[in-house]
Amino acid sequence: MPDFCQPSTLYLTIIASVLLAFLLSFVAPNWQLEFWYNLSLYALFILWTSLTSLGLLCLIKKQYQRLSLKRFSWVAISIILLVTLAYSLLVTTYLSEQISFWFLLRNLLLAALVSGIFFRYYFLRQDSLMRVRSEAEARVQALQSRIRPHFLFNSLNTLANLATTDPEKTEHLILDIADIFRASMQRSDILIPFHEEQSLCQQYLGLEKQRLGDKLQFQWLTETIDRNLLVPPLLLQPIIENAVYHGVQARPDGGLISIKGVSYQKHIQLEITNPLPPVSAELHKGNSLALKNIRQRLEVLYTNKASLNYHQADGKFYCMIKIPKQL
Repeated sequence: MPDFCQPSTLYLTIIASVLLAFLLSFVAPNWQLEFWYNLSLYALFILWTSLTSLGLLCLIKKQYQRLSLKRFSWVAISIILLVTLAYSLLVTTYLSEQISFWFLLRNLLLAALVSGIFFRYYFLRQDSLMRVRSEAEARVQALQSRIRPHFLFNSLNTLANLATTDPEKTEHLILDIADIFRASMQRSDILIPFHEEQSLCQQYLGLEKQRLGDKLQFQWLTETIDRNLLVPPLLLQPIIENAVYHGVQARPDGGLISIKGVSYQKHIQLEITNPLPPVSAELHKGNSLALKNIRQRLEVLYTNKASLNYHQADGKFYCMIKIPKQL
């Protein structure tokens, strides 16, 4: 359902109203002689009608949120027609003592046509978005349910080597692996608190630390992020896994993975930094699948309100995620 309270919707409504006024001015009789006069009248009337309708739809949106887009469209079109009728009666009464039924009929037909096209577009857009969402959700679930073979084999080898020397620590590591598997099977559209995602990443880094030893160093600089802020599950873990596998592990001397977080008024920004391997081109290729997966998830969950960007500079790989705040 379109959000009639957003500033972007207001801007589009104003632009569409002015364009419609231009079109009507061009098709009016003797438009060469009275173009600017007709444009001012049409623009004034259409802007009054469209902005009043937009304001009313914004006010009643909460009352009709449970309706389907199709039913809400009929309600919205009815409101637009009533507003158009009211302003048409006001104008025809002010300009003439007699009501012009042709003027009223023309305005109602035009309002019905334009609003019908508008909501038909949103209906088709919603249908397309639902298909894209369904397909993206299926891809995300498939990718999330798949634990990379190298991670699984490395973890099992680590457990096998540790089982005879430290059974208690082995038990804790097995529980950590179970938590990672459990998180990979969660629905990707259900958000979790940030501290849960951070805890999962800590468990993963603990497993890799056991295998790589001092080669793997990491730091968390996320004190400004509210621990109860809602984020998608497995938002950071795949990026950190790539940072370990394609960055730290590929270097003889290892390296540092840094996870930084900055909280702004309406969104947060997370930055994951890791050193580049000796051949930086391989890193970009290896990272592409996980980054593409996360970008698709952000697009499905937040549309254009979230973003994922990455670049290489000064021997490091930077990945930045921006998501809106949700508590």
